Amino acid sequence: MADERVFHAAVTNTQVLLPGSDTLCLDGGGRAWRPFLREGLLRRVGPGELLITWTTGGVTEPSEGNVTRIARSTDNGQTWQDFGLFRHPHRGLFTTELFCPDDGPEVHAFINTYAFGSWMTQLLSYRAISRDGGRTWAGPHSIPGGIQGVWPNRGIRLASGAWLIPMSWAELIGEQWAEPAHGRAPVPGQAGMRIVPQTEVPFGSDTYHRYHKGNEWADKNHRYCVGVMRSDDHGCTFRLHGHITGGVAGHLIEPRVVELADGRIVMLIRSQKEGFLLRSESRDSGVTWTPAARTDIVNPSAKVNLLKARDGRIFLIHNPVGHQGSIMGGRNPLSLWISDDGMQTWRVKLDLVKDSRPNVSLNYPDGFLDEEAGELVFCWEDTEKLFVMRVPMNVREC
Repeated sequence: MADERVFHAAVTNTQVLLPGSDTLCLDGGGRAWRPFLREGLLRRVGPGELLITWTTGGVTEPSEGNVTRIARSTDNGQTWQDFGLFRHPHRGLFTTELFCPDDGPEVHAFINTYAFGSWMTQLLSYRAISRDGGRTWAGPHSIPGGIQGVWPNRGIRLASGAWLIPMSWAELIGEQWAEPAHGRAPVPGQAGMRIVPQTEVPFGSDTYHRYHKGNEWADKNHRYCVGVMRSDDHGCTFRLHGHITGGVAGHLIEPRVVELADGRIVMLIRSQKEGFLLRSESRDSGVTWTPAARTDIVNPSAKVNLLKARDGRIFLIHNPVGHQGSIMGGRNPLSLWISDDGMQTWRVKLDLVKDSRPNVSLNYPDGFLDEEAGELVFCWEDTEKLFVMRVPMNVREC
């Protein structure tokens, strides 16, 4: 790997050997495989204390075997201790956000459960709350305010003190309102006298065939929208704002938001098959939003991380790869852009890590700014291993 993966000279990158991450499982034929690893989330929850979660279990997402593992560090990430799981008895589960309103011990974990084949089109949404940095949890309970079936993402606290958590959700717009049936459904779907069509997947189909059929049904019959949920009472209630649609494929997911010095809130949005990030703005603290417009930031349909420093600088960690002909680019390299003029320009653009292998993905950066230490601290993964990277906030191109 040393010859295949190259790191920027200024970064410190550490593989995190987390509880369970080195476990080998056996399938029905006695063959060994490592559990699927995705979607790491990293937060500071106290002086020297870090909380990290990641999705694992099963061989892919979505899967009824998906769970969220939880680990804590009390020595600023040098060592990690197992602090259990979020696991549903019979549905798949992943955790999409750890919201820490004050960089302290209070953590709001936003959790989704799902059934194989329906993916994010039929999510059940919950929140669990920890008051001690992830040692213990209350819940999961429903998100208060009637908000259901949503995919929360990285939240921010506005200058006013309000919480703003961006999210995406699926809306059925096609004729096939039921997910593919594994074998023949017991009865046909019906609306009045009209029989509603449904896709059938033969019994005995392997996991990946069913996975792709489920994705085909979801993409054909749904659009994915983005907006925000806002709380003005420290998370006691939330209200949904925004209904942003668009994109060349009609699928917008995993938005990120940042509040600029002039009070505008900017949202960057992942768009399927676009080749670029989209952008929307709000001038009324997240209540209304402009239509999504394409930026000049290339993106291979991948989640990004967007953070603001106290001095107003904006840090964007992402995969700046767009289309390669008619094929979307891979999630490689993983790069950092820095703006000091409210995202009008990006003064610093550098690759933090790049891999020479064509099919390797450097995925889903997520973390925080440690301004006391002058570092950007975040985790990322390559579907097999989870890493924590530290980058000086004053890093320059070289």
